[in-house]
Order: sequence, then structure tokens, then C-alpha cells
Amino acid sequence: MNEVAVAKVYVKSQQGDRTVVNLPGTQYQIRLCATGKVEPTAQGRAWGVIRVPVWKLDLVSNGGAFVEPVFGRPRRVQGEVIATLPETNSVVVLVAGQPIVGDLPERWQASQIAVGTRVGLDCPDGATFSPAQAPAAV
Repeated sequence: MNEVAVAKVYVKSQQGDRTVVNLPGTQYQIRLCATGKVEPTAQGRAWGVIRVPVWKLDLVSNGGAFVEPVFGRPRRVQGEVIATLPETNSVVVLVAGQPIVGDLPERWQASQIAVGTRVGLDCPDGATFSPAQAPAAV
């Protein structure tokens, strides 16, 4: 996976494949389905890729970067596109200093969305967390 897509999170709870993570410095408690074994550090940190399926993409000109709701599964993600992944038709959106990958439906092409564009992504159920190695500089 593209290193720009790896997020640092704090694991709040795990039950089966359901993992609740916190984006550092926020109150967000995002419920995700883990795609592998999540092994947090003694401090509760974990690294991985947060992916959300997207059913609707909006180009936005104002408003902040956020995940909605604050607690639970992500239903809307809004922020600035920091990378596009045309090979998987995905965009990487920066929220609270952490990347979230949005998997686009066929009607939108990631290759046609410019880096720096502000987007809002409406997300059905199915958000995942894929554990990854911590970056070497951490």
C-alpha cells in the first residue's frame, strides 16, 4: 500500500473483527472492520490503512475536514485529497492529520480528481482498517 495512506491511530477497543480507533488529538471513535490482526503498542498505537467505500462524492469549497459522526461507523468523510490511487480508483483524503482512503464507484475516476481538491465522501457501511507496519522514522 502507498505509504501516504498509512494512518497512525489509537486503538480504543477490539471485539472480534470490530475495532474502534481514535485519530490522535481528536474525540473521534471510529468503528471499523479489521482485515487482519491489530496489535497495538503498549501505548495503544497502531498503524494501518483506513478504507471507506464511497457511494457519493461531492466537490466542496468550504467547511472543515471531518468524519461524521464522531462516534460510530463513518458515514461522511470530508477533507483535502492528498493523493490519488488510480490503480484502485481511490482517493486519499486528509482528516485530522491522518489519511483515509475512499474507494470510488465507477462513475467517478480517481485519475480525474486533482490533488488539493476538497471533497466530501458519503459512505455506506463497510469501512475497514488494514494493519500495517509502523514507519521506520517512528
